[in-house]
Amino acid sequence: MRKAAVAAPVSALFLALIVSLTSVLADSSTPVNLVGVNFSPITTSTSFNYDFSTGALTPGTATSTELSVSNVILNTVSDPTPPDPRGSGTFFGTARPVSSGGGAVLYEQSVCPSGYPTCLSDGSLTFGGMVLRHVSGLTLDQITNLQSMYNIQTGCFGGGSPRFQIDMSNGDNIFVYFGMYPNFTDCGPLDTWVSTGNFATDSAGLRWDTSQICPGTQYNDYSGAKACADLNGLTIRSLSLITDGGWSGLNPETNGGQTFLFEEIQVNSTTRFP
Repeated sequence: MRKAAVAAPVSALFLALIVSLTSVLADSSTPVNLVGVNFSPITTSTSFNYDFSTGALTPGTATSTELSVSNVILNTVSDPTPPDPRGSGTFFGTARPVSSGGGAVLYEQSVCPSGYPTCLSDGSLTFGGMVLRHVSGLTLDQITNLQSMYNIQTGCFGGGSPRFQIDMSNGDNIFVYFGMYPNFTDCGPLDTWVSTGNFATDSAGLRWDTSQICPGTQYNDYSGAKACADLNGLTIRSLSLITDGGWSGLNPETNGGQTFLFEEIQVNSTTRFP
């Protein structure tokens, strides 16, 4: 059987390759944050503005809403009076700075206390994120460095979380998923700092979800994401780091749900925490 496969005509091998590739792409069509149920918006009005130069934390005006449309998690942030974009950011929901190793890191948690899918229907799902605005007005191809260090306290990757979420000028989002392709549901070592590496490169793989602006591109690479955004003439409004997958996989059964720490969050030449 092995010899027969090697001796097969080139055309037959090419056809087999096409069939195999088609199968993989078909299997990859299910969104990584598919919840299997649509649910009404869950809104948190808890928010704080943070000055990275002074460490000052002040009450914010941001409201964040979590919902599912076509069984896919969406998160939208509305902030009528955002802080100065140059040296500040906004935390919403469970997100906040915490002390670690003598410095500050970003804490985010998502918990599904009543279990999946009940926590979606009863509105008890918690989630958090940090919004950065210093990239406002840039095109996606001007993002050349996008990465972070992360530390899993409890839970696993899942539900498209954690992720970078890039809010584009037409109101749609591009998602950049943490974890390993194609499922992004792996469980890394606990209480260990790990680098994502630079997501703004094709070597980061098919983790760029541009399906909101270019249908059918749930699994895209960085070049494909840039081409999609340029094709639609879009610029960036803000960039967020979000954790909202407490409903996914084993996370509802884990004490503490999905809890992550982040540091060295790099967007181009700017690094947050520290």
